[in-house]
Amino acid sequence: MKTIEIPVRHMARAWRVHAQPDGLSDPAVELLAREAVAGTPRAGYRPAFRVPSKDLVVEIYACQPHRTSADAIDWLGWMLEQLHNNGNIQLHREAS
Repeated sequence: MKTIEIPVRHMARAWRVHAQPDGLSDPAVELLAREAVAGTPRAGYRPAFRVPSKDLVVEIYACQPHRTSADAIDWLGWMLEQLHNNGNIQLHREAS
């Protein structure tokens, strides 16, 4: 599986390019947390998402890693909802 790292400021674009084919988010995409320093959980966690159809993990980095893996995943879910709410990405089918 290939891994790429992107800065948080490019998250919406990375989501659109990798996880949102045809304008709608791929339901198989998984939200993950990755150790900021491999083998050192005390260093914290970065949010990431896995796109199985592309055999790709996109890891998002910012100035400070999250304290726990749950914090990283929760933050990513929250941020994706915010990006959806302001129209930068499309997470759900809109009711017709």
